[in-house]
Amino acid sequence: MALVFEQPVRIRWSHCDPAGIVYHPQYFVILNGLMEDFFRECTTLSYEESVRQRFGFPIVGIRSDFCAPSRHGDECIGKVWIESIGKTSVRFALTLECEGQIRVQATETAVCVEAHGQTLEKTAIPADLRAAFEKYLSTETLALRA
Repeated sequence: MALVFEQPVRIRWSHCDPAGIVYHPQYFVILNGLMEDFFRECTTLSYEESVRQRFGFPIVGIRSDFCAPSRHGDECIGKVWIESIGKTSVRFALTLECEGQIRVQATETAVCVEAHGQTLEKTAIPADLRAAFEKYLSTETLALRA
């Protein structure tokens, strides 16, 4: 059975519009924070280390559904798992849930790259990262409307 990375997420005022609900672009900020924490806690490569190594996983595609509003002060759970792993790419599934209700769900496709000067070159996912990713590889996929 695949692992799922879970982390508490508090909805802050800085995420919200004047009506007190999350302004939709802020969900991407929240999801990016989940991805940073996933890499730090579940793999051998933190975002900080990837910058030093000039190596990383930029997002090349994202699909999302905004399912229900989140409000300032909500205590949510962010979840990350992996839907597929290719030679050079990974598709992550992410959800933000509160009180048993999905507020936002998304898939992000990331490509493994090395930076050479200003150029990014696709490269195979290293064995240690692939092994870490495989622990989170699930048969569960998100049914997105978008």
